Amino acid sequence: MRSPHHYNRNRQHGVTLVELLVVIIIIAVVATLALMSRGSANSQFQRQNVARELKVAFERARFDSVKRRADSAATQAKVLVDAGVYTLTTDINLNGTLESSDDIAKTVSGQNIVIAGSVGTTLPVTVRFNQRGEAVDSSGASISPVFLVCNASCSSPTTANSNLVIVTPTGTVNLLAGNATVPTFNAPPVTNVAVGTGISNMVSVP
Repeated sequence: MRSPHHYNRNRQHGVTLVELLVVIIIIAVVATLALMSRGSANSQFQRQNVARELKVAFERARFDSVKRRADSAATQAKVLVDAGVYTLTTDINLNGTLESSDDIAKTVSGQNIVIAGSVGTTLPVTVRFNQRGEAVDSSGASISPVFLVCNASCSSPTTANSNLVIVTPTGTVNLLAGNATVPTFNAPPVTNVAVGTGISNMVSVP
């Protein structure tokens, strides 16, 4: 008669080399997928952060021009945008003029992020803001530039790999998904008021 210990030894099963290799391969695949997903999420976060910072740069330039009542190209705050860098110029030292020391450059190419022009916008482009906060070019003409901020390439913009930064003629800035339809904007109407119009005759200036 066989002892109980004999039966226990027969019922014990070990792990074969093939089973062990299969488990290791599964763990490696799952770990690789997790790292890829994390890397993609980090890239999207960096790109969205760059797009938000570009939007803020436009808003800062607009605020600076309105605050100083900048009425000429030489005094208007601006943002110069190129493929791998954009430069914000505002009156940092508050001396009433714009100088090279007022430039703040932000480089994005090292983050595997590119900035491209979209919908008729060709880089490099300089966006100025006049005393009313409107987006204008160096001649004072109204503009509405559109920029793509993308991960690696802007050849096929989607929600997952790009953002649109739109500057309207009135100077407001919008941040949209990369494949969003760009709305059309008309130049804001400007009414020229003659000097002295609307001033009460009862008011005298010494």
